[in-house]
Amino acid sequence: MSNETLTSSFPATQQDISRLKQTAIDAATDLGGTASVHASKAKDQLKDLAVHAREEGYEQFNQAKGKFSNLVNLARERASERPFACIGAALAIGFLIGLTRRSGSRG
Repeated sequence: MSNETLTSSFPATQQDISRLKQTAIDAATDLGGTASVHASKAKDQLKDLAVHAREEGYEQFNQAKGKFSNLVNLARERASERPFACIGAALAIGFLIGLTRRSGSRG
């Protein structure tokens, strides 16, 4: 049977196939539109999350910087109050580091 014979023999089937094809196209179009809306919402939410993370990170950084600054100031005060004790502590720490490096290179 030729294609022309099939088309004339089954007109209702051809119409059903045509409707089914159109329904599939409509469904794909609707799905694409819905996906686009959801993608846009997700994009906005990700932007908000990035802004929030940046603000939180900046705040945490400033807090850490302030604590470090306080620690440095405290160390300076102690060093000016007891300079010889600081020199002795630095020598002792250097000696211990030297010992650990020397024993580590032997093993």
